[in-house]
Amino acid sequence: MPQKQFVEFLDTISKCFIKQDFQMWRGRILLPFSLVTSSGPVILKTETELHYNFNLYLKACEAMRLDDIIRTPIGLEKCDDNIWLGTYETDLLTHGVRAVAPYTSSALMRMEQGSFRMISVLNARGHHDWTGKQPAAFH
Repeated sequence: MPQKQFVEFLDTISKCFIKQDFQMWRGRILLPFSLVTSSGPVILKTETELHYNFNLYLKACEAMRLDDIIRTPIGLEKCDDNIWLGTYETDLLTHGVRAVAPYTSSALMRMEQGSFRMISVLNARGHHDWTGKQPAAFH
C-alpha cells in the first residue's frame, strides 16, 4: 500500500511545478523543510520561505522550458515513527527530450492521513543550478 502513495506523492510533486500550483506543493510539505543540495543545506522555516523557493524553481522550469517532470520510484523504506525514506530518479523534460541528465534524490517523509508529506530532500537540484543559491537568510 505505501508504494501506491509514494507514486502518488512523486506525481504530485512533479505536477505542481508544471501547473505552477503552490498549494499542491504546500500540501505535500511539512515545515520546517530542509533541502540538502550540492551547494549546502537550506532550511525553509516559514510558508513565505517555502513559497519563495517554489517561485525560484518555477523560474528554473521556465529557463529550461520544461513541460514535464517525471519522477520514477527507486526504493521505499519504513523507518521509525511513521517516517519513510523514498528514493527516486528525476527527469526534467522539454517536448519529451531531457533538458539535463536525470538525477537521483531521496525524500524523508511522514505518512499523514494516507498521504506522504515531505520533511527533507537530499540531493535536491531544484532551481539552484539555474537561479543561484538560496538567500543566506534561509540557511
